[in-house]
Amino acid sequence: MSGTRYLSAGAHVHLPFALRFLAILALLGLLLAGAMLCGLWLGSTDLPLSRILRWLLPFGPADADTAALMQLRLPRVIVAVLGGAMVAASGYLLQVISGNALADPGLLGISQGTVATILLGGVVFGVPAAWLAPAGLGGGLAVGALVLLLAARLQAVNGLILIGLAVSISLGAVVEIIMVSGGIDQFVRYMSWSHGTLTAASMADAARLAGWALVLAMPLAAAPRAMAPLLLGSAQAASLGAAPHLSRPLLTLLAAALVAPVVAIAGPFAFLGLIAAHTARRLVGDRPGEVLPVTMLTGALLLLAADMAGRTLFLPMVVPAGLLVSVAGVIGFLAVARAVPR
Repeated sequence: MSGTRYLSAGAHVHLPFALRFLAILALLGLLLAGAMLCGLWLGSTDLPLSRILRWLLPFGPADADTAALMQLRLPRVIVAVLGGAMVAASGYLLQVISGNALADPGLLGISQGTVATILLGGVVFGVPAAWLAPAGLGGGLAVGALVLLLAARLQAVNGLILIGLAVSISLGAVVEIIMVSGGIDQFVRYMSWSHGTLTAASMADAARLAGWALVLAMPLAAAPRAMAPLLLGSAQAASLGAAPHLSRPLLTLLAAALVAPVVAIAGPFAFLGLIAAHTARRLVGDRPGEVLPVTMLTGALLLLAADMAGRTLFLPMVVPAGLLVSVAGVIGFLAVARAVPR
C-alpha cells in the first residue's frame, strides 16, 4: 500500500499503518474538537466565546450564567459525540456481518426493536430508567437475529433490506399504538424522542452513556480482527482458520449493544451508520482497523452537526437531530443503493 509505514513493537512485531489514515484521523479529530466547541458556544442564547474558554480553561472563575448554560449544552455535546460514534460503529459492524452495503441498525429493525422494547418496558410495565437500555438491548438483538434468519431463508439479493424494512414498519406501528395509548400528553412526550433528539439530554444521561461506551470499548477495539476475515466470505474465512459461525453472533450482539443505550437516552437515528460507514470507506479504503475509527469519528461529527443545525437554524423552532440525519440519510441511501452491484 502506498504510504504504508511500520511501527516496531519489539524485535518481531511490526504493525503497518498508512500515513493517509493517520492524516485523516487527525483531521477528523480536529474537526470534532472544533465542532464540540461550537456546540457549547452556539444556541438560542448568545454567549461570547471568551466566556466559554474561561469556563473550559483555568483562566479564572467562570460566571454563574455561563456555568448554568453549560449544564444544558455540555450533556448534549457529550451524548451527540458518544451516541454518533456508537451508532456509526454499529452500522459498520452490521454491514460487515451481513455482507450487505445497505445494512444499518434502522434498516435491519434493530433500532425499532430497541424502541418498541423500551416503550413497552417504560410505559406499559414501568421499568426503571436504568434498566431500559439493557431491556432495549434484548429487544434489538432479538429483532436483529430474526431479520438475519429470515433473510437467510429468503436467499434474495436484497432480502435482508426488504425483510428489515418490513419488520421496521411493523414495529413502527406498535410504537405508534403504545405512544397514543396514554393520551395526547404521552404522545407528545414520546414523539420527539422517537425521531431522535438530544433536547432532554442531562449529565446523568451523558454519564450513563459514557459508562456503556467504556464497557464496550475493549470488545470494539478487538472487533476489526474478527471482521477482516468476514469480508472474504464465510468459506474463505473458515479456510483461514476463522470461525464465522461464532464471530457473526458475537459481532451482532456488539452492534445491538452499541445502539441500545443511545436509543434509550436519545431515540433512534436512522441512516447514521450507513452514511458514516460509506464516508469512511471512501476516505481510507476497506481495512476494518482503519475504517472503524474513521466511521466513529464521522458519526460523532455528523450527529453533533445535525444537533447544532436543528437548534440554531430554525429558531424559535427546534428540529430533532434525528430528522435532519434522516433527510441526509435518504439521499445517501439512494446514492449507495445505486452504486451497489446488482
